[in-house]
Amino acid sequence: MSGGLARIRIDFVKYPEIPHKIGRYQVVRKLGSGGMGVVYLAQDPFIDRLVAIKTTLTSPPVDPRGLERFQEKFFHEAKVAGKLTHPHIVSVYDAAVEDNQSYLVMEYVDGSTLKKYCRKENLLPLEKVVKIIFQCTKALGYAHQNGVIHRDIKPTNIMISAQGGAKISDFGIAAVEGASGRRPEGSLAGSVSYTSPEQIRNEPQTSQSDFFSLGAVMYELLTGTKPFEADSDVATFFKITNENPESLKKHRRDVPESLERIVTRALEKDLAKRYRTASQLASELSASFDSLRFLDEEIDSAEKLNAIKKIGFFKDFASTELTEVLKATQWLKHEAGETVIAEGQIEDCFYIIVVGKVIVKKQRAQLAVLEQGDCFGEMAYLAKTTRTATIETLRDTILMKINASLIDQTSAGTQLSFYKIFSNTLIQRLTRSNILLSKKAF
Repeated sequence: MSGGLARIRIDFVKYPEIPHKIGRYQVVRKLGSGGMGVVYLAQDPFIDRLVAIKTTLTSPPVDPRGLERFQEKFFHEAKVAGKLTHPHIVSVYDAAVEDNQSYLVMEYVDGSTLKKYCRKENLLPLEKVVKIIFQCTKALGYAHQNGVIHRDIKPTNIMISAQGGAKISDFGIAAVEGASGRRPEGSLAGSVSYTSPEQIRNEPQTSQSDFFSLGAVMYELLTGTKPFEADSDVATFFKITNENPESLKKHRRDVPESLERIVTRALEKDLAKRYRTASQLASELSASFDSLRFLDEEIDSAEKLNAIKKIGFFKDFASTELTEVLKATQWLKHEAGETVIAEGQIEDCFYIIVVGKVIVKKQRAQLAVLEQGDCFGEMAYLAKTTRTATIETLRDTILMKINASLIDQTSAGTQLSFYKIFSNTLIQRLTRSNILLSKKAF
């Protein structure tokens, strides 16, 4: 081997016994070890919090310039992750070199990596997988907006906390926009099974490379099988660049078509067909098979706008009116069997079903079943009267709740669009009632 970096001997096999302290941090126990060193759980006595410390030990350098380059590479993660503050990215708090030891002090995540959930005997529920990928998508979107491409998205670089939240870690080979020597193009980076076609072809890498890798992770989480796998790295690279993965349903029959389409698009070899932005991917995830259930706190305005555009209720609303609607609504999550409206109740609002199904009852008799795009409560809202029926959810449901006071603050055009819908809804319901009455008469 030649070069300053190669002349630094890194001891990956033999480490000393667990130290009592690393810098000012009091070591609690060893969390694990790998190709880059040992990770310890430690206590920060100044702030009184637990942290994870990733260490790398080196022998004295033959060439001081080699050590400088090695340390630059090691602390690249600190420089990159240190500028990113996001709930789904592992934070880096500190970095230091003491004697022959380099270490990073990071947020401690009480949990495990996704690797344990990539086995067929330990697969997560579909909804949980979608939630994890959604959170990772949001984190990557934030990183991309800050000029950072991760370039090494894989199960072992995604942590899952004890509370179930996802956190992306290890920005050690990330590309930073405008950083010398760290541009996306020109070098093969990442892990074999999750490498994008453009990385293999040594082409410029963009945020779309991260989406390809995340698509590969999602495929593996859903099936317990890698989308591209062969006997050698070269054969795996050939599959990534020339072959399509097997259908998800071949490995897991309960995967809905919506997820099949999302994974297929994320793994597109043609960049023109792959997701271009995190917002695109997040929006499709949020619209898949009732997945809005868990996005109550996390879905942003752009994704909500994308969701309501697909609802028939709003098909004749202009874009500016839809923007006003979002400002005048509250999104609510109800589990199956909950009562949304009780007969005799007084409320100055109405509801639109975004996802789910509800049943309309009057004195325990079933009157109707309403689904996505249907509204209810608008007659009592318009007439300022008590509720004449009870509404219960038949399954997990997401509702848009719209208050009268907020509607009154919207433009005349938006209010007119609502009243047109209400008029059509009333006519349709009266027509159905007349048909039922005529049937009973005969």
